[in-house]
Amino acid sequence: MPTLAYGAAAGILLGLIYAVSPLVVVTMAGTVALLAVAGRDLPADERRHLLVILGAALAVRFLLIAVLLISNIPHLSDLGVGGLRGDDAYYLARAIRARDILLNITHGRYDYFVVSDEYGRTSYLQLLTLIQVLFGPAPYGMRALNALLFVTGGYLLYKLCRPGLGATATSLALIALLFLPSLLVSSISTAKEPSYFLVTAVLLVSAVAVIRHSSTGGKISAIVVAALCLWILDDLRRGALVLGLAGLALAVAARLLLAGPRRALASVAVGALVVIALWMQPSMRERFINATTAAAKMHGGHVFTSGHAYKLLDDGFYMHPAAPAAWPLQLTEAQAWRFLVRAAAAFVITPWPWEMISRSEIVFLPEHIFWLMMILFVPIGAVAGWHRDATITACLIGFALPTAAALAVTTGNVGTLLRLRGLVTPYLVWFGVLGVLTVAELLLMRSRTAAPRPAEALS
Repeated sequence: MPTLAYGAAAGILLGLIYAVSPLVVVTMAGTVALLAVAGRDLPADERRHLLVILGAALAVRFLLIAVLLISNIPHLSDLGVGGLRGDDAYYLARAIRARDILLNITHGRYDYFVVSDEYGRTSYLQLLTLIQVLFGPAPYGMRALNALLFVTGGYLLYKLCRPGLGATATSLALIALLFLPSLLVSSISTAKEPSYFLVTAVLLVSAVAVIRHSSTGGKISAIVVAALCLWILDDLRRGALVLGLAGLALAVAARLLLAGPRRALASVAVGALVVIALWMQPSMRERFINATTAAAKMHGGHVFTSGHAYKLLDDGFYMHPAAPAAWPLQLTEAQAWRFLVRAAAAFVITPWPWEMISRSEIVFLPEHIFWLMMILFVPIGAVAGWHRDATITACLIGFALPTAAALAVTTGNVGTLLRLRGLVTPYLVWFGVLGVLTVAELLLMRSRTAAPRPAEALS
């Protein structure tokens, strides 16, 4: 009888939740499925630890969504989406307008104007619209679904790295990935970042499967999945297809050219000769300057808008603000190189703690310190990872570098930089953690070696 009563109570509760948000019930089913299949190939103790991490990550996200829902009760409406930032609210509000038009609920001219706008037209917007049509306006259900998508992407990267990088490093890195505040907040938004992260994680898993799968059928299936991921990325974020292909190409090149010390030295020497030969061509230098100038104009677009900007060009270039397309910017070779060097340095260290001026930047300070420490240990972790699993290391580092380079030369706003670093953190955090563990292990071994034996201590 008690079992029947508990079942009836659970059914009533589930029915109430479904009445409020059908999408939340779908997300709960997906959560159960993820926890059911996660870590089945792991030892019992390790799988239990993994389930605790994944369960805690999902529980924290669902709790934050509930708090957000309760705090926004006085303002709830079809268009009161409780957006955490501008893009968050824009996408969902536009999807709900498109849903109202499709269902013949509205004929407002402004609704048609917003829905037909070219700005923000991506495949994610189409997915959002489809979800609103199927489940009704679902701002908080969409947050729950995005939370599940992000945690699933984190699990896929964990599963990819676990065999080569080891249980301790990957478990700690997964904890960092799932509980970093900026990534946690981003994962419960209605924006496209969680979908983007999941697609890139599936792409990396598929790319590695193409290399390692023993059967022809498995390789073909992995190629099909990878191609589908690239097709989705092409319409999900501007330039994502180029960055994805560049990342995969860089990973393949690194894996082939750095396979051994002799091959690595020969590759570096040949690469240097090729670069010198190309640089001797005036047309190639002109292309380099033109490409750098185009990136600098995009950077200037951020500097000349409101917010906390940072500068990468010489000060004289900022004296006459203008839109990127109308900015008469001309760089010399020396100025172009200075811009690139400053961009690389700024991407890593900006802002210094004493340069943080807004409340949100100061709140971000602990995570920024974590970022700086992670970047410090990434090279050590990458070397250790290369010795453990060169393929995984090449894929993750190779995939992160083109995105980091593109962000470094086109961004000029501190807040935007802090947020967009989240596009590369999920691929570097594994090596940051591995680097810390590697250094700690070396120091421990050295201390044990240097410690005197009991007989020596007595003497």
